[in-house]
Amino acid sequence: MTAEVALLNKQAVALAADSKATFGSGMSIKTYDSVDKLFELSRSHPVGVMIYGNAEFMRVPWEVIIKEFREKHGDEAHATVEGWGEAFFAFAGQFENFSLRDSELAVFTKTASFLRAIEASALVNRSLEPLISDVEARTVHPALGDLTENEFLKSFPDLLERYDSLLHSRIGDRMNSDIRQQLPRLLHRLAVADIETVARSGIVIAGFGDSETFPALINLETDGVIAGRLAVSPRSDSQITVDHPADVLPFAVRNVMISMVHGVDPSFLDYSLTVFRDLIRANGDRLINQFAKSEQERSKLAAENSVMSDGFIRVFLDYLRDYIQDMHLGPFASTLQGMPPDEMAWLAESLVHLTSVKMRMSLGPEGVGGPVDTAVITKREGFKWVKRKAPIEALTGPGKGGSE
Repeated sequence: MTAEVALLNKQAVALAADSKATFGSGMSIKTYDSVDKLFELSRSHPVGVMIYGNAEFMRVPWEVIIKEFREKHGDEAHATVEGWGEAFFAFAGQFENFSLRDSELAVFTKTASFLRAIEASALVNRSLEPLISDVEARTVHPALGDLTENEFLKSFPDLLERYDSLLHSRIGDRMNSDIRQQLPRLLHRLAVADIETVARSGIVIAGFGDSETFPALINLETDGVIAGRLAVSPRSDSQITVDHPADVLPFAVRNVMISMVHGVDPSFLDYSLTVFRDLIRANGDRLINQFAKSEQERSKLAAENSVMSDGFIRVFLDYLRDYIQDMHLGPFASTLQGMPPDEMAWLAESLVHLTSVKMRMSLGPEGVGGPVDTAVITKREGFKWVKRKAPIEALTGPGKGGSE
């Protein structure tokens, strides 16, 4: 896991990222506390980049791609930060002559996250149709919408056989002909769905394009190259303007930072709203069952009660949003918009540290930790490190290591 944050105001961008990374699964887990996730994207232009999620793109470390891009294209100018993002992913998509095996591995890594769900559907339902219906209800990845089932199967001829063998080893004779017929459709739907899995990488590019007076940020996520298509989609963005003078954007492990800024944990808020809605609906149903004179009247009032309870929740949520804006988010943004760059770096580092403390005090693995790297980007001074782990050259001595 990862905790990263970007703070923006009209003067600068402050970026902060932790250094912990966990590799493997089950009993074979290895954790490192010195992984780089924050980088200078150009030595000539005020742009930086952070990575989260999958540390590799098509089996190539993102760090390698970033540094190669910086050496080969870092001096090129782009009018906007969005333009930097487009140029970077155009480079990444052509970084290597990715083989069919690389692309098939990307698809397998994405779809394998649902292996237990596939197995459960086959055992419980004796069919994959319920799971297919659930996946089909999800959004299709914008870059993969034109990938048909026939093209998918032709692009990955060994994938179906691999899954057939894998499922047969897990469920044995319950691997019937219906499941075998449904499996290709399910794998295609999973491959083209816009779903977050361990295969997905997140890229955050922030700074100033040549035509931008104030900083901007774009957050893109990718599943790799699938059937010749670069599966990249934008997740969020921010453009500082006179009317939008400050912004806070956390990435990866976000709840602690959102709680700090908004004054309430988002999962607690969701739970509270669900309970409140259910209580309102249950109370209405109790009165309906007590006073309705016929089954027809009961059904009509129950439908009206459901609509009314949802309406109450929307009104309640509007009040909560106003409160959060007035008491927490508004004052935080007002403070941030006038904050000098060095204070922004301190705040960004503190938010990542708070996430680390929360993870340490929670059950389960500590997915956030290690040193926090921080950097500030301004229009004229460019990318400047504020706090950084010792680079390789500092550990190896003068003249013995390469420069970052």
